[in-house]
Amino acid sequence: MPEKPKSESQQAQSKTGEHSHARLEERSFEEVYELAGELGIPGRDGMTKPELIEAIRRR
Repeated sequence: MPEKPKSESQQAQSKTGEHSHARLEERSFEEVYELAGELGIPGRDGMTKPELIEAIRRR
């Protein structure tokens, strides 16, 4: 049986799951920025990598 497509929020949850949170610091700024965009975090254009990580973790 084919797998159901994941909703946007399910995709975001799988990308920001508990295990990935520990690895956010290891990702490049571009990867963290892209993830923040996928999660719809406002104001990310002016954020630093640590600020983006904090905003992602608050989601």
